[in-house]
Amino acid sequence: MDYPGCVVIIVRNLETCSANQYTETLKEHHYQVRYVAEGEDPIPAIQQHDPVAVCYQFDYPDQSGLLELRQTKQALPSVPLLMITQSHSEQLAVWAFRSHVWDYFVQPVDTARFIDVVDTLSAIHHGKPAAAARAALDAKNSIPPEARLRCVGVSVDRSIMDQILTYLNANLHKKIVQAEVAERFGLSPFQFSRLFKRLSDMTFQSYLLTRRIEEAKRLLANPKVSVTDICFTVGFHDLSYFTRIFQRHVGLPPSRYRVAQAEQAAAAEAAASVEKKHRSVELVSAKS
Repeated sequence: MDYPGCVVIIVRNLETCSANQYTETLKEHHYQVRYVAEGEDPIPAIQQHDPVAVCYQFDYPDQSGLLELRQTKQALPSVPLLMITQSHSEQLAVWAFRSHVWDYFVQPVDTARFIDVVDTLSAIHHGKPAAAARAALDAKNSIPPEARLRCVGVSVDRSIMDQILTYLNANLHKKIVQAEVAERFGLSPFQFSRLFKRLSDMTFQSYLLTRRIEEAKRLLANPKVSVTDICFTVGFHDLSYFTRIFQRHVGLPPSRYRVAQAEQAAAAEAAASVEKKHRSVELVSAKS
């Protein structure tokens, strides 16, 4: 069997984590996976294995881990780096792309898109035509909710709107008053309301609530974070009110949503395991 290549995983977690589904998916697609543990210099390992991609896996990125990623890119500029993190922020994503990271993933990883990216890098690595694969990848690449709401319009208005959205996304945990945000950006309440509705196609309050619910859903994927902590992290100050609003928009209260997502992930993992076992049996039968 021709293997599509090697993927080096540089594990830089602050906490002990079990195997991730994306690494199992890589193996199912016949990629060789090599790990670089904490304390091990990644550059010799990368040079030894000539990988199609290198994944820096973080749970909560710290300064030393991010510095090492940047140094690795500087030492081996032609090697595509992917960054996987459990703790996501807009500032972190901006830093990653400014450091010339090829792509950026938030846990739990979208394994379908992840494999599409690695397959494209494999095609490039082996000198095969990758234009079509890249076009398909771009078409499948899902846009984050906050970016989806960014808009087109007069350049000055768009610039102001982008600054407003950046401010809101960075301050979801705080009390945000529309009139105060308008004043911060030199707009009257009427100007602010009209600009926001015209360029985002939704009201200020609707956007703020949507972002807070989406951020809560993302944080609920981490079982170590309590629902109460999530409630305050996304800007709600009453757990009962947060639960009611979340259920109204999602259809389940936060605790049940977390369980449902965990069960869905477990079912997907079990199905993948069964499929892998079936493939192994078929392979053995074929060799017989």
